[in-house]
Amino acid sequence: PNDDKNVILEIRAGTGGEEAALFAAVLFRMYVRYAERLHWKVELLDSHPTDIGGFKEVTAAINGKGAYSRLKYERGTHRVQRIPTTESQGRVHTSAVTVAVLPEAEEVDVFVDPNDLRIDVFRSSGPGGQSV
Repeated sequence: PNDDKNVILEIRAGTGGEEAALFAAVLFRMYVRYAERLHWKVELLDSHPTDIGGFKEVTAAINGKGAYSRLKYERGTHRVQRIPTTESQGRVHTSAVTVAVLPEAEEVDVFVDPNDLRIDVFRSSGPGGQSV
């Protein structure tokens, strides 16, 4: 039922430190290039870049025909084993990244009856206002 919807793509670096952040950036670039190849529109919603060009977390909206149907199986943990550019002794490291693929939610009008609300206002004395 969601196959025709647009996608919210979220990629988070997991275990592996800076190398995982670099892997997250590589994955994000791969998804962006895939979307461009299919003439989908990619809009960056939020990102937390690292100093060496990776992402701790990146979120994007992908709009296009059949985006969710093609990307829904990408969700989960992606793992890579390689000799990182940040490694000076040539050891193989394992890095993990989690990918979330969410169908874009439809807008819903919500009505809250003001009679259903209860608003209480309190005042407190003392440092910081604790123990209200």
